[in-house]
Amino acid sequence: MTDAGVLAKQHVWAAVTEDAKNQAFNCTNGDVFTWKSMWMLLSEVFDVKFVELNDKEEFDLAELMRDKGEIWDLIVEEYGLHKTKLEEIASFEATVPFLRFEFQHVSSMNKSKDYGFFEYADTFKSIRFWVAKLREMKLIPVYQH
Repeated sequence: MTDAGVLAKQHVWAAVTEDAKNQAFNCTNGDVFTWKSMWMLLSEVFDVKFVELNDKEEFDLAELMRDKGEIWDLIVEEYGLHKTKLEEIASFEATVPFLRFEFQHVSSMNKSKDYGFFEYADTFKSIRFWVAKLREMKLIPVYQH
């Protein structure tokens, strides 16, 4: 996972740091991330029932969401959100490959640290922050029971 703030700081750092000139760097939050660890947090943040992920079950998010545009339109109207179309704000097709990784993908920040970049973010805090920001911007709803 990469928080947009960490990524932006790294871009600025790389642009103004002479030693970083013409170098390629990974950029992640710096903590260990797995989708399996994310499901409970996402359930909490979006106030939906948590269901344990079955790693063996074939699950195609793009197919599941393919015909949900009209439902999104109703949500936008009901919650007074910024007028968007589902396909403008989400790319479920892009999620399919990384949700199906059969190995733990690890991206090291060691090279960045060797060159002097030490920024990081707590992924769970980052997700909570950005969901709150999207709600504040009226891009996603705040559900009230």
